[in-house]
This record gives sequence, C-alpha cells and structure tokens, in this order.
Amino acid sequence: MKLEISRLNSESDDFWGELEKLLAWEAVADEAVISVTREILQAVRTDGDRALLEYSRRFDAIEADSVAELELAPARLEQAFRTIDVGDREALQQAAARIRAYAERQKLESWEYTESDGTLLGQQITALDRAGLYVPGGKAAYPSSVLMNAIPAKVAG
Repeated sequence: MKLEISRLNSESDDFWGELEKLLAWEAVADEAVISVTREILQAVRTDGDRALLEYSRRFDAIEADSVAELELAPARLEQAFRTIDVGDREALQQAAARIRAYAERQKLESWEYTESDGTLLGQQITALDRAGLYVPGGKAAYPSSVLMNAIPAKVAG
C-alpha cells in the first residue's frame, strides 16, 4: 500500500474546499466512538499490558504475547525508510525539521530558588526513560501524527 500525501497551497483558489475534504472524516466522531475510547482507556488503566495486547489483537490483528513484541526492530524501520517515495520522504524530512525546531523552543528547563527563610522552591524537569505512542491507522493514517508526537518526545530527552 502506497501512502499518498496530500499537499495544499493556501494561496490556491480551492484551498478551503480541499482542506474541508481532507478534514471531513472527523465528522464520524460521535458518542459511540467516545464511548469505546473511554472503555479502552479504562481497560488499559485496570489491566495494563494485558489490555493493550488484547486491543492490539482486536483492532490491529497483531498477535503478540508481550509488549516488547510490539516494538519495531531498527532493521525493519530502516527498510521502510528506504521504500518511501523520494518526494514523500523529502516532505516528511522537511516537516520533521520544522517540528524539531519548534519543539526545541518549547523545551522547559529546571529552575530553583531559595526564599529568605531558607525554603527551596523550584521546578524539576525530568524526561521519561521511554514513551509509547499510538499511531492510528485506517482513515487516520497520518505521518504527521507520528512526527508531532515522537519528535517533541525525542527533543525532551
């Protein structure tokens, strides 16, 4: 399956109509979707990895016995990278660079100060060792979802 990336020109006469067409899928979000989402979140809070693996089987047809099996091997990622159309890859690389530049400006730093009575106050910013990202598929298979979640996490450390 080849991923098609739509490019819009904001100066084009049909920009708003084309943008509306791209965003139209959002109209399907209704109470049933919200209800299922709440169910999933509660199941993962309650049953952790077991629920995650069950939903991976149910929605993604991925049979895994552990969360570690869901992680993609670097060789598989490299192979996928090599198969992307050159124009699409360049567009993704440009988007990634822009997102990285923005995230670097958002990065918070730790700080502290001592009040006159000796009380130490401040904010400690600590990155997580690992983070999991959900990447939607189907109608919502947008590379931008990966870029806008993974790059700020990477910049944060």
